[in-house]
Amino acid sequence: MDFSAWQTGLATAWADAWAFLRGVRCARRGLLWVALSRLALGLVGWVAGRLARRRFALVGHAGAVAGLITDRRGTGWLTRLAAGLAWSALAVAVSGPRWGQGDDGGVAVGRDLVIVLDFSRSMLADDLKDSRPRWKAAADGVSDILESARATGGHRIALVVFAARPKLVVPLTTDYDHLAVRLADLSAELPPNEVRPADDTAKSGTRIGAALALAVEAHDLRFPGAQDILLFSDGDDPAGDREWSQGVTAARATGIPVHVVGLGNPAQGSPIPIRGKLIERDGVFVETKLHEEVLTAIATEGRGKYIPARRDPPPVSDFLAGLPDFPRELIDDAAPQPVDRSVWFFATSLVFLVFWLWRAK
Repeated sequence: MDFSAWQTGLATAWADAWAFLRGVRCARRGLLWVALSRLALGLVGWVAGRLARRRFALVGHAGAVAGLITDRRGTGWLTRLAAGLAWSALAVAVSGPRWGQGDDGGVAVGRDLVIVLDFSRSMLADDLKDSRPRWKAAADGVSDILESARATGGHRIALVVFAARPKLVVPLTTDYDHLAVRLADLSAELPPNEVRPADDTAKSGTRIGAALALAVEAHDLRFPGAQDILLFSDGDDPAGDREWSQGVTAARATGIPVHVVGLGNPAQGSPIPIRGKLIERDGVFVETKLHEEVLTAIATEGRGKYIPARRDPPPVSDFLAGLPDFPRELIDDAAPQPVDRSVWFFATSLVFLVFWLWRAK
């Protein structure tokens, strides 16, 4: 037998099963905990059974005592298993499981996410462990998020890039392929003209606050409670004037959490290369490092979470999965959404319930 082929097939089957499970969405995911309550009840029943057997032992031999019971059909393990499966299937059905792609928009179970990419010069520093520049690692992190969204569906994503000024590259959409194409066209080495300083009077080339304010404006006012902002940055703003607080204030006023991914080396400065040459100022190479104190302050005041990627690839592939689901009707964004499969589990629960009632007579 070719065990290597068998192991490879098993690994492939497991990968396919895991990919399928990651694509399953639930409109009311919190209700899945109800299915676990059956386990708790089963544990209580097991303990009660152990105590009952001890009491039977005081009366006489367990087999003899069991023979005195005239009707034992409802006490078998098959009956208990049917009851447990009926309960679990019902709990899953009520949670609203969805997977696959339907023919129309319908109800989208997901959130609105505006991703904000820092394209200022400091993001050109290539101080990650794999020698990628910070901006490229951030863009690859966005690609990971798009892959996760493509697997589950339902989420709308927008993209904002900024340096001295912000620019909305893609408004909220479920067209992840379009987002991926626009993302691939972007580069911090040649950023869009709209993000560059308007004139020589610009105070800084890193205006995080203006970018966050634009991200707030890019959100859909119809869906409060289903909105998030995710900022990729190194927090290096030479002005040091807390300009970012203006954007955080705008986000707090609308109840939108601001999550932050920090990229770069926080312990040591790194030079900034531009087209093969290092930036100099007064004969000294300009260095940049990750300013985590700024980014943690943005996340804290923005009521979001800080994700310290630092010199590693941004761990954001499961970012959307960690956010609460939010069912809503997307009338003007009719991309196909996962199909509601609740009826399958309702039918399964009914079958097990009928079997349980028959056995318990």
